[in-house]
Amino acid sequence: MKDKKRKNTNKGYMTLEASLIVPMVLCAIFMILFCLIFVYERGVVLSSENEALYTIPVKSIRDDSVTSYLSGRNYEEGITYGSCDVNVDYVSHKAKCEGMIHLYGDSGISSKREIDVCVDRLRRWQLYDDIAEK
Repeated sequence: MKDKKRKNTNKGYMTLEASLIVPMVLCAIFMILFCLIFVYERGVVLSSENEALYTIPVKSIRDDSVTSYLSGRNYEEGITYGSCDVNVDYVSHKAKCEGMIHLYGDSGISSKREIDVCVDRLRRWQLYDDIAEK
């Protein structure tokens, strides 16, 4: 009779584990996988934006056709699960890409770059230096 009581008392922990702990662990694993996919796709779009901003041809800058060059790029090359929209802007030597990832919600990504302004600033400082010596 004592053996039957022992067998009945040991069945409760498996029910608790199967009904509470296992679903919580599975949900945590799926959330981690979702977060990794989201971070990957965000990184793909950010790297595509930066690559486009830093590989603008000199001819496009001289012809003032930077906006058409940036809008002609494909920013969805590595995205597999979601989609993205990228808006580009180029005003007074400042290029900007603003992306939006659509994957179970929206998330924004932005990259900026000043184009050919550093050279002009260096020339001004050289000019100021020449004036200061006189």
